[in-house]
Amino acid sequence: MAKLVAIGGLGEFGANSLLLEDDAGGRVLVDAGAAFSDLAAFGVGYEVPDFGALGRVVPSAAIVTHAHDDHIKGLAFLCEAHKGVEVLASRTTLAWARRDVRNGVHLSTRELKEDTTARAGAFQVSTLGVSHSIPGTVALRIEGEEGVLVLATDLRLAPSALGEKTSEEVLARWGDGRTDVLLLDSTNALVETEPPSEEVVADAIEEQVRGARGAVVAVSFASQLGRFRQLARAAAQAGRLVVPVGRGLVESLEVQGQLGGLGLPPGLVRPARELPKLPRDRVVVIATGSQGEPGSAFSRLAVDLLPGLRLRAGDTVLHAARMIPGNERRLAQLFDHCVRRGARVVTALEAPIHASGHPHRAELGRLIDLVRPRFVIPVHGRRRHLEATAELARSRGAGTLVVENGEEIAWTRAGVSRTGELRQVGRILLDDVGEEVLDPAILRHRRSLAREGLVVAVLPSARTGQTPEAGVQLHVSGMPLSGALHDQLIAGLAAELANAGPLARRDPDWLRSTMTRWLQSELRRRTRRRPVVVVLVVEL
Repeated sequence: MAKLVAIGGLGEFGANSLLLEDDAGGRVLVDAGAAFSDLAAFGVGYEVPDFGALGRVVPSAAIVTHAHDDHIKGLAFLCEAHKGVEVLASRTTLAWARRDVRNGVHLSTRELKEDTTARAGAFQVSTLGVSHSIPGTVALRIEGEEGVLVLATDLRLAPSALGEKTSEEVLARWGDGRTDVLLLDSTNALVETEPPSEEVVADAIEEQVRGARGAVVAVSFASQLGRFRQLARAAAQAGRLVVPVGRGLVESLEVQGQLGGLGLPPGLVRPARELPKLPRDRVVVIATGSQGEPGSAFSRLAVDLLPGLRLRAGDTVLHAARMIPGNERRLAQLFDHCVRRGARVVTALEAPIHASGHPHRAELGRLIDLVRPRFVIPVHGRRRHLEATAELARSRGAGTLVVENGEEIAWTRAGVSRTGELRQVGRILLDDVGEEVLDPAILRHRRSLAREGLVVAVLPSARTGQTPEAGVQLHVSGMPLSGALHDQLIAGLAAELANAGPLARRDPDWLRSTMTRWLQSELRRRTRRRPVVVVLVVEL
């Protein structure tokens, strides 16, 4: 009996990671992604699974399907937690992996090539290059003692913006050879309308750029190089220059440059430092931050914080990306900021300037028909999306199993079933500035500050013979406190100081601990709140 456990990506968007265990206890991990955090208000940008909590058994391999953050951004943490794990991926994805895993962390790699079979632990792995919004994406056929599992996520049957295609013939051959379990993408399971082709998207982008009067700002995913090429070609047709803005986009272009580039005319793409010198009506700025991430290029541009360009009347903002569910409100606020500055905002709702790299409902049905699995396990989505995929699979005669993160699945020749075990690993939190790891204690402190407020008391440490009571100060932030109560607390602190006696007042540690306890108690009693209390002792 083999076992499957979703470490992330089921019941949520992002942090995609799947653990496969064989009969002997060997482990293989498929993907190691990150997710946007729901704790953005507390300075948390991303969350990655805590791979260290998997236990002492080091996975023999980590197979990475492609280089999007929700599949690869946690790889460095996996390699730190389990040193020596071998990373298997396409040539393009390995280039990204080597860039992401730095800071002295050793990375053992093996390239996955099409039309060949690779060994990963107890499993045989075959790959198929597919159409997606980043080059080098693969679908996987994984064969073990219990049968064959196919992972078909993050792919389209329609050609990508870079012209990549998904071979339906190969998928059909996988179906002919028997597929026991199909892990199927649920991201767009609720999308009934067929998305526009990439040819239509390219024409719509060209029309928007050609008709723009002022500066054009296009917002897209940093790794969507097909969309970047469409925008760049539209800029060239309109006699404009292209300025990429955002670290992630610049890094994407650097990696693609190492792999052969995008075939754009020399001199068309200019660095961001030249932006202040370029005529604003002759540029197309391509910015990161398509999900409104705090600190991203787009979030800074929308509030006049991007050096070299401020939006004004006549400018056009093209949101050439999908809105990941949960980010709509944040993006709506940024769009409003742009409109207040006189810019015109165009999203995929107003014009066909984006097509998702994930299969919509009709394509999901086609994938099931091609692969013909005995069982379908929906992945990549919230519960509603998972259930929609399961319903579609059942309508085509496949058995289904809907699970969420941590639920252990038994995979036998008879099929798949829940074991009843829950194996959750927790999350590592990354800040939204430098993406440094945040200590959980820091997050608890931030949440307490946001919920209850902060009270700072400044107390004098007096020498013998001095009277310190008049020097007491109280500063309150983030909580309501009446003037009368403010004065009463100061008077109370002064009285406590006076009662302490001259020797005690000369001991800063005693003053801090004693007065902190008194102030916390009084605030709790008088306001029913538990703010963060800080007592500072200064020497007179």
